[in-house]
Amino acid sequence: MSAWADLTSGLAALQWAQPLALSLLPLSVLPLLAARRAHLSEAAPAPQLLHPDLHGLLQAPPPRRKPRLAPMLRALALLAFVLALAQPQRQGAWIAAAPEGRDIVVLLDTSLTMSLHDLTWAGKPASRLAVAQRVFADFARARQGDRFALVAFGSHAATLLPPTFDARAAGQMAGLLAVGQLGPDTALGDAIALGLRQVRTKLGLKPILILYTDGGVSNTGSISPADAVALARHMGVRIYTVEVGATPDPGHPYTVSAYAGPQPDLRLIAEATGGRFYFAASAGAQQAAVRDIGALNPRLHPPPTRRAVQALFLWPLLAGAALWLLAMWAEGVALRSRK
Repeated sequence: MSAWADLTSGLAALQWAQPLALSLLPLSVLPLLAARRAHLSEAAPAPQLLHPDLHGLLQAPPPRRKPRLAPMLRALALLAFVLALAQPQRQGAWIAAAPEGRDIVVLLDTSLTMSLHDLTWAGKPASRLAVAQRVFADFARARQGDRFALVAFGSHAATLLPPTFDARAAGQMAGLLAVGQLGPDTALGDAIALGLRQVRTKLGLKPILILYTDGGVSNTGSISPADAVALARHMGVRIYTVEVGATPDPGHPYTVSAYAGPQPDLRLIAEATGGRFYFAASAGAQQAAVRDIGALNPRLHPPPTRRAVQALFLWPLLAGAALWLLAMWAEGVALRSRK
């Protein structure tokens, strides 16, 4: 009973990709009709003619009946071919939908202080910038579905990589940065403002900015950090600040003669935008920081909407070919037996 139940449930789950092809099923009886017609024509009464060797005909063996195996095999072969043409298939497991990501803009400091070799990577001394590059590359590879952009800044800010879903390319582009490439100073406000230009705030999940620097003091640039943070708050973009220096930021505003009014440091930037400040004095602390940022900003995993399809047309196709070859063999045997 269990085998019968499995068979019926399997047939019930069977689907047809081309169901209109099943309308050709009546064609499978053509070999049987042709064989019947040939049999009737042979069985029709022949004209009564005098024959000079009538006695020899009376002594001849009766004619052999034409075998009906070959027409039956050809009918079954055509039936199998039609079933294969209808493309039977069976639904498999649900296919997981691609995760819905968010815009992530990484701001990398390339000022001269990022060249200090006070960190280690794989047991070897490494500069602050080199560790930040490797940590970001690993983070990007683990966030398939997010759209990454990369902004580098020193005395001025520049877009190193526009928004892309190619996480591997984002990590590779970060590795091309060099200390001092954009000047020795720190244009923090310009970097934040430029990063905000890369995000989409009206589509999908809320974007975020991740700021890597070894100090929160901006000493140059055309946009003050206070104005850039105010713009981020207005856009609803959270800024996560990761300090890679030797001492943590005290969390106090500072003043710069180039800007009017007090300017926020790394802690205040994160607090003002709803982000979080991280002090990462080691490579492990940087990795822990990006893991926490990823956990605070997860991707959406929508439910699956389609299932895998297992095509089954090959089996009736092979069966039809085997039956057709068997029919040809049966006809050949019948012809040799008549000789």
